[in-house]
Amino acid sequence: MMSVVHLKLRRRHCLAWLVGLSASSAASTFAQTSTSESASGGIVFGMVPYLPVQQLVRLYEPVVNLFERSLGKPARLASAPDFEQFIERARRGEFDLVGASPHVARILHREASFLPLVRATAPLEPLLIVPQDSPVKRLQDLAQQAVLVADPFAVHVLIALRAMRDQGLVPGRDFKLIIAGTQRNGVQRMLKGDAAAAVGSASTLGILPVELSGRFRVLLRAPKGLTPMAYMTHPRLRPQVERLRQALLDFPATPEGQVMLKAAQHDGLVTLTDAELVGVDPLVVEFYKQRGAG
Repeated sequence: MMSVVHLKLRRRHCLAWLVGLSASSAASTFAQTSTSESASGGIVFGMVPYLPVQQLVRLYEPVVNLFERSLGKPARLASAPDFEQFIERARRGEFDLVGASPHVARILHREASFLPLVRATAPLEPLLIVPQDSPVKRLQDLAQQAVLVADPFAVHVLIALRAMRDQGLVPGRDFKLIIAGTQRNGVQRMLKGDAAAAVGSASTLGILPVELSGRFRVLLRAPKGLTPMAYMTHPRLRPQVERLRQALLDFPATPEGQVMLKAAQHDGLVTLTDAELVGVDPLVVEFYKQRGAG
């Protein structure tokens, strides 16, 4: 059993390592660390970069601990600077387990044979927001304006952009996209006047501090998606699939799990099926369409 002191030291080291990586050296450092971790029998849990890395480490530490207990090996959380790099790192086998948006999960399922475990039961609710005092009253008022997004390949962004296109506003033609890096950055920059609107997900916007969440209103509610978070495993852990799935399904019944699921806006966890992942294919098409337009 790992001591509390060791856990704290490991977490502090993980935070320092993640925060200290520069963008230019992140890829090579990550690859070397992943290789050595794998060689020593450790587990790397990759989480899509939908929040700042420090927040991801704090929020998902209970899941990392769960994987440690389930597999009897040291585990750590890792991420990537953006969604595309996350997908590439997962394809290269740098993650043993992943927490991913549904379209990323489907890409890894289809192209890298990742195996589904569970998904969050909370619906994915993409929202287009504007400042409370904004003169923008309808979607068409955003013509020739700018819209902030965390990442153009994030699933909530893809759904929102498709909904906007369906109503006659085409990204890149009728409005400009500005990349903010995270939803929080997008909200902050929107409130400073860098853009007329921002795209977010209800789950992430719901955990923003009140000084931000109380200063915007919803302009458009896009169609809901399957889930905000899917958990999967690399095929090399196929023998442990059932053990990992059951550990995750049991997690909401624990005090630690209840706190974490509430903080992450997951609601609960249920088995993720192959059929559900296949149903996400239209969003994968949207992902590649947006990638081509980028």
